[in-house]
Amino acid sequence: METIGVMEVDNLSAGGYPDLRFTRNIPAGVAVKRGNILNAAYHPIVTGGVPFGIALNDIAATDTIRVCVISVTGEFNAYDLSTGDTKTPMEWWDDLRAKNIYVRQPAP
Repeated sequence: METIGVMEVDNLSAGGYPDLRFTRNIPAGVAVKRGNILNAAYHPIVTGGVPFGIALNDIAATDTIRVCVISVTGEFNAYDLSTGDTKTPMEWWDDLRAKNIYVRQPAP
């Protein structure tokens, strides 16, 4: 069995909503961090994009295609999500809700 990635305990997951996961190929040259909101091309999302899912492991930018675990539904903490631009995870709230991805903003 191939090891795809390593998961460390953090607060990315916010709880009880069902989490549906897939593995997807990340294009060569693209770096992904756990908690990135990804678009349909599996890049960290930028303004004007449409969210696809949440990256669940880190992927370094290399010359080869790599596999990443992506959650396409679930409940996540806003403080542990990130994007590829200056728009915050809370500003993606409506777009993510449309995909059954729920963002919680817990007390700091």
